[in-house]
Amino acid sequence: LVQTLCRTGRIGVVNQQGEMSKDTMEMPPPKEFHALHAFNAPEELFSMSVEERRAAIKKLTKTTGPEGFPPKSLTAQASITLAEELVVMGVFLIFMGGPLFMMFGGLAVLLWGTWLTKVSFLVLAAVLALHPMPGEAFNKMLIKSKFTTILFKYFSYRFVWCDDSADTSFENAPWIGTGPPHGVLPFANLLSIAAINNFLGCPFVGAAASVVFHTPMLRYMTLYGVVPVDRHSIEKAVRQGKCVGIVPDGVAGIFKTSSDKELVAMKDRKGIARLALRTGTPIVPAYSFGNTAVFSCWYDSFGILEAISRKAQASFFLFWGRFGLPIPRRVNVTMAFGRVIEVPKVENPTEEQIDEVHQKIIAATKQMFDLHKASLGWGDKEMKFV
Repeated sequence: LVQTLCRTGRIGVVNQQGEMSKDTMEMPPPKEFHALHAFNAPEELFSMSVEERRAAIKKLTKTTGPEGFPPKSLTAQASITLAEELVVMGVFLIFMGGPLFMMFGGLAVLLWGTWLTKVSFLVLAAVLALHPMPGEAFNKMLIKSKFTTILFKYFSYRFVWCDDSADTSFENAPWIGTGPPHGVLPFANLLSIAAINNFLGCPFVGAAASVVFHTPMLRYMTLYGVVPVDRHSIEKAVRQGKCVGIVPDGVAGIFKTSSDKELVAMKDRKGIARLALRTGTPIVPAYSFGNTAVFSCWYDSFGILEAISRKAQASFFLFWGRFGLPIPRRVNVTMAFGRVIEVPKVENPTEEQIDEVHQKIIAATKQMFDLHKASLGWGDKEMKFV
């Protein structure tokens, strides 16, 4: 099977097995490959104007020719102090462990607690789930904070792209970004909120399931700037001139993991294509390297937990990271993004129009994976759409 838009410059469609078909057409291969190490960016960058910042970023960007970066050349980890590492571990132990504590603690209180204990626990859960959150001013402060810089270092966060994709993304804003796979938590996508605002200069927010906004502890991750992943919220953000990043495989992506392949659950998920057509919003395709390596997870092979999660619009599964705890592993996380996909505005798109845009997203997603996987140390992996 032909690899999509790899260095041979070809594009195809997904067959029934979730792989790219042999029905291909020639596309021009990339002439340049670029890499930006977010963890190396100086903090004074954040105080510059957008024009000054973009000029400084160009100087920090590594570039090579059509041959691309050598295999495993973009795998070095950022240096980080023990204190900085402990800060990240402590924060995520609270954010990721908090929901587990509330779930199992609530079960224990329900079974063995007194009435006073039960009422107290319910009040605590309600306060943690519903208390007011800081507004947009806090979001802007957080994305430029020292803590964000430490996160970039912990995950050795990078952007990679080809040719002028970064410039065209800036020029075509606002747009909708697609960045699978989800993994237990889409860290590449979360970090991209700060990185895109700081480095590309585009107003950018993430999109998350509504349950995240009311999950104790986990909801604090929305402080980076997140909107609910529903049509009205996304359309409103775009009308305000904001770019919106979506993890297209969503909850389904959590339940599609493999040790030898990157499984992407978006073969038949066409909602983004439909939304982009109805609003005439461009799409920036992306791929999130490392999301599936940060945590390991367990779920039943019968699909029971997945079915329950879909019904409840919340994820039920077991996961673990460093030391067997809900602490993310210190693995490299990279966002690869491609060229803008122009989308015409069609208020009532046909299935054929939706399929055409969806296949472009699929092909571009495969492109990012194939073009960059070797240099990022993922050369032994293959991608399959499910």
